[in-house]
Amino acid sequence: MPPTTKSFVAAGVLALGLITTPAIATGPAHADTSTTSTTSTSTSTSTTTESRPRNGYGVRLTTFNILSSAMARGGIDRATRAARWVQGEGATVAAFQEVAKDQLRQMQKSMPGYNFFPRRTLGTRGSAIQIAFKTSEVKVMETGHVMRPFLGWQRPIPYMRFRDRDTGRGFWVMAIHNAPGGHETERDVSTRKEIAKIKQMLGKDRPVFVIGDVNERSEFCSHVARATPLVSMNGGTKKKPCPVPRFGGPDWMLGSGAEFSGFAKVYNGISDHPALTAKAWVPSKN
Repeated sequence: MPPTTKSFVAAGVLALGLITTPAIATGPAHADTSTTSTTSTSTSTSTTTESRPRNGYGVRLTTFNILSSAMARGGIDRATRAARWVQGEGATVAAFQEVAKDQLRQMQKSMPGYNFFPRRTLGTRGSAIQIAFKTSEVKVMETGHVMRPFLGWQRPIPYMRFRDRDTGRGFWVMAIHNAPGGHETERDVSTRKEIAKIKQMLGKDRPVFVIGDVNERSEFCSHVARATPLVSMNGGTKKKPCPVPRFGGPDWMLGSGAEFSGFAKVYNGISDHPALTAKAWVPSKN
C-alpha cells in the first residue's frame, strides 16, 4: 500500500476479508460508548490496494446530534462520551449538532488532537453546530458559513475547506442542522441556500461532503441529488442517490468525488440520535 493511504483502508480490507465494488460518487460529471447496548447497521466496501495510486487519500467522517444541555440533563456527560466515541472511530472530520456552550467546552477538553470551528466565533446562536477536525491529518484552508432560518432566527451553517496533509489535495465539509418538526418552510429555504453553496464548492473541483441532522427522512437528500452530483454515503449511486437507511431518520451523510464505504448507523445510547460514520476514499487526481 502506498505510504499516503490512510491506515483505515488497510484495516477495512483485512477486517472484511472480502472485496466488493465501492459506491462511487463522481465529480463534476454528474466510545467510550457506555455499557448500554450498542447496535449498528452498516454497509461496507473496499478496493484492492494495488488500484489505489499514490495521490489518493482517505477521510473518515462522522456526524452526531449530541442533544443540547439546554434540552436535557446530563449534557456534560453526553459531550464527554460523544467526544470519546468519535475519537474511537478515528474520525478525520466530525460534525456535531445541538452543542451547548458547556458541551463545547467539555468536548474541546476531551478531544486532544482535534480543533473546532466555529467554536463561539459566530455568536451564541452560531455555536450549536460544530465541526471537529484532526489536526495531524488535515490543514484548514478556508472557513465560512451560510445564514438560514432556524426556529424564527437567522443562524449559520458552517463549512470548511481542508487540505489532506499527506497528498496536499483538498476537500469541503458542510455541517448541517435544519429546522425540526413542522417548520417545513424554514427547511425548504435552508435547503435552497445550502444547495447554492454546494454548487459553488463543486466549481472548485474538489470532493464535497455534507453531513448532519437535516430533519427530513428523504426530501433533503432528493433535492440535493437532483441539483448536484452528491449521493448518500450509505450506498447511493447516480441512478439511486438516496437509499433511506434502515430505521431511516433525520441524519444524513452525502458526498461527491469519492468512493464511500463502511457506512454505519450506531445506536450507542449517548443521545436521542444515532451517530453516523463512513469512510471516503478520494481517488487519484490522474
